[in-house]
Amino acid sequence: MIRLNRYVASATKYSRRQAEGFIKRGDIAINGKIIKDLATKVNHNDQVTLRGQILTPLHKVYYILNKPAGYVCTLEKKQSEKRVVDLVPSNPPVFTVGRLDKETKGLLILTNDGDFAQHITHPSNKKEKEYLVKLNKELSSHDQYILLKGIKVDNKLMKFDKLLLDETNTYRVVLHQGYNRQIRKMFDQIGYQVLDLIRVRIGNFLLRDLPEGKFLKLNFSDIKKYFL
Repeated sequence: MIRLNRYVASATKYSRRQAEGFIKRGDIAINGKIIKDLATKVNHNDQVTLRGQILTPLHKVYYILNKPAGYVCTLEKKQSEKRVVDLVPSNPPVFTVGRLDKETKGLLILTNDGDFAQHITHPSNKKEKEYLVKLNKELSSHDQYILLKGIKVDNKLMKFDKLLLDETNTYRVVLHQGYNRQIRKMFDQIGYQVLDLIRVRIGNFLLRDLPEGKFLKLNFSDIKKYFL
């Protein structure tokens, strides 16, 4: 027997916390009976439904992708756009863990495991992300200082945790914040243009030599080793 919220998470893309919300709202039924008790446990022969749809535990999959420029992280299909989910197997369906904007390249995680996705993206877990950023000109020492101290962008205090010169006009940026287009916006705010942006690390996992546009399938032991 397992707790109901864990069963729902195992059969959907939702996390256990999201599953608890479904239970509280009366969206979950066991053998036709609405259940609102979070402590409820499920037997192997119980039929669990979410808004009338029967739930069956999914096989959880995890992909690491080297995202090319020009691809979007949305699941919505638009004729004129290329999606990153089309670069990995379509069965079972997956979603991206966090996002990279259309022109940003590099390390991206795709999965159907909602609990894992929430763990990686939740700010309290402070998973570091590292990027290589090529600029149109050299950073002054003063500008490096203010990027590390923090600047106001979109009414939010944004800052880098580390900022190191890699090669001419190219810098390694490490941060745990994850605001929309944060790196591009911060450099733009102080008068620099980002010419190229590549994510090379999430947590302990490095992009290494994975070719652009290719993916690597991981098992759960890899996930625990590198991300949890």
